[in-house]
Amino acid sequence: MDGVAVEVASISGVVRGVLARARADGEGDAGRVDAVREAIVEVGRAAQALQGMLLALVGEGDRLGIARGGVGPWLATVLDVTEGRARALAHDARLLARLPRVEAELCSGVIGPDSARALARTVKAVRATGLDPAEEAAKTLEVTREHGARAGLERVRVLEEQIKPGSIEARHARERERSFARFTTCGDGQMHRCEILLDPVRGAVFQAAIDLQVAEMIRTRQYDGGEIVPQDVRTTEQMNAEAVTRLAQVFLDATPEQRRAHFSLPALAVTLENPAAHLGAMRDPAAHVAGVKDPAVHADIPVGCARTVFGALVPAGRLPRRGDPRRHVLVTDGCTGSFDGVAVDGDPRARLASPGQRAFLGWRDRHCTYPGCDRPLTFALHAHHVVPFAQGGGTSVGNLRLYCTEHHTTVHQER
Repeated sequence: MDGVAVEVASISGVVRGVLARARADGEGDAGRVDAVREAIVEVGRAAQALQGMLLALVGEGDRLGIARGGVGPWLATVLDVTEGRARALAHDARLLARLPRVEAELCSGVIGPDSARALARTVKAVRATGLDPAEEAAKTLEVTREHGARAGLERVRVLEEQIKPGSIEARHARERERSFARFTTCGDGQMHRCEILLDPVRGAVFQAAIDLQVAEMIRTRQYDGGEIVPQDVRTTEQMNAEAVTRLAQVFLDATPEQRRAHFSLPALAVTLENPAAHLGAMRDPAAHVAGVKDPAVHADIPVGCARTVFGALVPAGRLPRRGDPRRHVLVTDGCTGSFDGVAVDGDPRARLASPGQRAFLGWRDRHCTYPGCDRPLTFALHAHHVVPFAQGGGTSVGNLRLYCTEHHTTVHQER
């Protein structure tokens, strides 16, 4: 197989030459652009042809029994792929080996990996039926040629449902199990990263909610000459970020009945209006702002800044202004206080903490108070009685601490 290595080295040399010339030429050179464009097309087709050849070879190798433990595990050891990817490659190659008439198409470079996957799934779908695998594969291949690989995969899904009713439901159940939303911070904890993978139903709901907002933003800016987003929101990706935030804000502004979540909204940001004199502070719970009067706590916030519950410093001017219905005021001496003019510890014999008490605890504790835990206020924290309520402990902020669910249970077990 030295010839294959020589040919690959030849292609590699040509590509490196194109890259060298492109990087040496000045910007805006039309010849350079055309050369890179043509190279991308040709190398892409060559890669697809090599992938088809690999499938044909793996299928033949499987027939010959070249690996005792199976072709899949063997491929994982000789190629830079995961075991799952290697097994999938061997599986598809085994199915496509039943279509000798497709081999020339696979090795031609006009069939990409997704189209090859559609062909393999077609064979798998019909192998236990009276349908002809070659004929059905030809139909799938025709669809991919005319409408692309995605249309070919859609054709396979329809075929699978027709052959085995309920396959779409089973597939959706698996997709729901795979769905997730992951939130992390980056940039020294200042920026929030959100990674979401959703099943088709929930994905359609989420994307429609975002797309409709972005369409209105673009329409208003381009056709109506108005602005419903800040000037610094320019690209579609930035509009997506604005739309996601507005979607969250609508949820937080809704009533507990509408959002189907009966909880007290936490304070998400704290600011001292005059740190030097410690005259006051405000909080923005994404739906609330509390002005806090305290002589010592949270003095690490610079003038004109606010600190979110996740620890990042943000401009205080971004918080709701005075008169905004989302703004609520907490006045405290550090031990107790009032929330919107009502005493925080108005009913010490109440079994559960009031919204005013939770606002105070959020301002005071910021996160779970169990040693080493920094789960924020948004993590459904519990208001724990230091002296148990059953033993006469009052429901007052002096006797309450915030704990997450896990550590609230831990504290009770320790007790």
